[in-house]
Amino acid sequence: VVTGWVEDVRPYIAGAALYVIPLRIGGGTRLKVLEAMAMGKAIVSTALGCEGFELVPGQELAIADPPEEFAAAVLALLQDPDGRERMGLAARSYARSRYDWRMIVPLLEQVYEG
Repeated sequence: VVTGWVEDVRPYIAGAALYVIPLRIGGGTRLKVLEAMAMGKAIVSTALGCEGFELVPGQELAIADPPEEFAAAVLALLQDPDGRERMGLAARSYARSRYDWRMIVPLLEQVYEG
C-alpha cells in the first residue's frame, strides 16, 4: 500500500500480511524496522534497510538483496502463515528486549548526566 504521508502508520502495518523494506540507497534512521518489529510483523528487507540492528536472518526477519531473491523471500513468507507468525513474534521479542522505553530511558539519562 502506497498512501503518501499518514498521521498514524499503525493501522496500515496492522493490516499488512508482512512488512517489506526494499531500501537500496539512503541514510537516516531505520525507525520503520522498529515499528514493524514492535507490531509483530514479519519483515523482508535488504541488508541496507535493516543496517545497524543485530538481527538474525531467518529468525527476526528475512534479508535479501538481489531483486529476484527479495521477491522470492516475500512470496515464501506470504505462502507461510506459520512462518510469518513465528518471525513476527521473534521480531517483537527482539524489539521489546532492546528498545522498550524501560531500557532506553536509563541510557538516555546516562548521556545527559554524564
